[in-house]
Amino acid sequence: MKKSLLILLLLLAGPLCADPETEIKTALDYFDEVWSEGDLASIRGYYHPDFVLVDENGITPLAQRMEDLETIAESGKDRGVLEYSQIKVRALEDKSAIAYGNFSLKFKDGSSFGGWFTTVYVNTPFGWKAILTHN
Repeated sequence: MKKSLLILLLLLAGPLCADPETEIKTALDYFDEVWSEGDLASIRGYYHPDFVLVDENGITPLAQRMEDLETIAESGKDRGVLEYSQIKVRALEDKSAIAYGNFSLKFKDGSSFGGWFTTVYVNTPFGWKAILTHN
């Protein structure tokens, strides 16, 4: 809980800071933590309202993404342990940045999946928000 509060404060202070790399890595840590807790309201707060996910299934807007995550959370099934690695962040301009790296989701039964991702972020009054992710 203390970690969540610290991360939330860092996210809210985002527009006051000048280091997109640290702030976006903090946002990913926050997403990891709220994923583990199944906190859908906080997960929604990670995303920009115009968010889209692009993957092998096509384009998924935020509303559908949240429905998919809600189905996983409500099923009571193992959500897995989410980990990020090899994260690189580059500022694109004052209010946008791109992050890419590797993610993995490991389940209690020993199975896992993951891969590479690229996420574009925009800096808002409420911190950096993911607006587009490609897996």
